[in-house]
Amino acid sequence: MTLSNAPLSEAMLRDTSHQNPRALHIVLNNVVGDSRVLKCAWSLGNAGWDVIVTGATAVTHSDEISIGYAAIMRLPLKVVVSQALAAKLLRRAKRYKVRMEARLLPNRNPGIPNLARALKVITPVAMEFKPDIVHAHDYTALPIAGQIVSDLRKAGVDAKLVYDAHEYVPGVSHLKAPLARVYSKTERKYTELASEVLSVSEGMSELLIPHLKLGDRRPELIANDPLVEGQLPSQRNLRSDCGIGSNVPLMVYSGAVAPQRGIATAVESLRLMPELHFALVANPENASVKDFVNMGKDVADRFHVLPYVPNSELVSYLSTADIGLIPIHHKLNHEISLITKFGEYMQALLPIVVSDVKTMAAEVRRLGNGEVFIAEDTSDFVRAVRAVLADKQRYQSAYTADVLSERSWERQAEHLLSIYNRLADATPTPREMKPFRIVGV
Repeated sequence: MTLSNAPLSEAMLRDTSHQNPRALHIVLNNVVGDSRVLKCAWSLGNAGWDVIVTGATAVTHSDEISIGYAAIMRLPLKVVVSQALAAKLLRRAKRYKVRMEARLLPNRNPGIPNLARALKVITPVAMEFKPDIVHAHDYTALPIAGQIVSDLRKAGVDAKLVYDAHEYVPGVSHLKAPLARVYSKTERKYTELASEVLSVSEGMSELLIPHLKLGDRRPELIANDPLVEGQLPSQRNLRSDCGIGSNVPLMVYSGAVAPQRGIATAVESLRLMPELHFALVANPENASVKDFVNMGKDVADRFHVLPYVPNSELVSYLSTADIGLIPIHHKLNHEISLITKFGEYMQALLPIVVSDVKTMAAEVRRLGNGEVFIAEDTSDFVRAVRAVLADKQRYQSAYTADVLSERSWERQAEHLLSIYNRLADATPTPREMKPFRIVGV
């Protein structure tokens, strides 16, 4: 295979005469569902950086896809058990092991999951690529990225570490206390090595400063706002998918679903607003989605579960709804976040109905682009929805050109690029912009 027709990552790895600065992004998910990782890689590639993203796959072999100029290598970082019975026995053994360790070794700190496996498969990529920057996406990737940066420096490569804190570890509800302590300790260790720490909101920054012992250092804010220039018209129509016309009131929720996301409040509200339809754009196979479908059997004609659309088409797809919903419960990370769908609803020109979680409620009140209701209070949710439907245009008038520009990924990407260029002392030549489209899936 020649360099010209090799896969994108192979071409980058073999190019020893490269002039462009290089970035290695590490994330422990399948990448295709992580809009922040995709947008970072796409924007940096357009700006003249060579980018490889290493993600995880649950198969026994690697695959390679791309977005724009960036290569995405999904590596076998997850242990695969193919037979259902074997998987069941493995889960049972793991639960038994955890219970016994908790009983016999109550003060023992657990190891970081998949650390050795991830280092084994990602380190060779890093050593061959020789990146100027290693970008750790979230606390799960930081121990891997930090060790790789240390190894690169020992090998004479002056790589810089960027820690992108997607979540505040003490507020991650699914982490048991011993593992949360281990991740927090590792965060602090590698934060000292990091040239920059990134945060997704001001509220998170305020918590990260004491948590990571940053002192006078303040995380650089890179909000996970939606792409504007790279958006594509949707190939599907939300109202057509729901089987309703343009004059039927429609509220929408798009994104991850779990009990604490507050979907139950929206389903319950349909019984009090018989004229209203609710579209849930999510994974239909998600266990919580199935629970909500079962819960809403009596309103099934107005409760529509629809599959995801490509991220590049999401704003266009959402735009025919009347209201965007963020009905999340009071959890620590919910209080400090300005989540992705907030900006997506804004770019779709949807008024937002949000629960009274601190950061997003304050932003809605500041902008006047929606209504705030008491979390888990169905009657107050109904009040908020009816208020918006009664004067939708008034809430939409908050979306001036300046406001929408402020909440765009393009604005955030400018800041990210300036950080990268400063750290690498680089002035890359921008490339012709490629579409924001994943190739190879």
